[in-house]
Amino acid sequence: MVVVCLIKNREGKYLMIKPSNYKNFGKYQEAWYPPTGHIKEGESNVEAIVREMKEELDVEIRPVKLLSEWEQDVPGEWAYWWECEIMSGKIKMSEELSELKYFSTEELKSLKLWPAETKFFQKFFWN
Repeated sequence: MVVVCLIKNREGKYLMIKPSNYKNFGKYQEAWYPPTGHIKEGESNVEAIVREMKEELDVEIRPVKLLSEWEQDVPGEWAYWWECEIMSGKIKMSEELSELKYFSTEELKSLKLWPAETKFFQKFFWN
């Protein structure tokens, strides 16, 4: 299971990231997605999202609202989609990332996204 963190800036745009060559994602190597991480054994999804955002972006976040439990692109893998806010720290890129940027929901439509992300945004933002 994974956690997905939707962080919105003051302009109402959402933070999206692109992977580095740290891992090989095949045809999705250039795809954008919200900051995401795996839940460790014995960890709640809230604990996981706080830990993952500290590790991946070097920020302290507060999960505000669970938006959805959503099936990911890997069969049987589920994600908890959280609306989050940054409480402290300045976003820093880790070795796992090649790029990060904020996009409006309209701008997201023109990006190459993972299929699960496309389905999520279609259901909750583009309807």
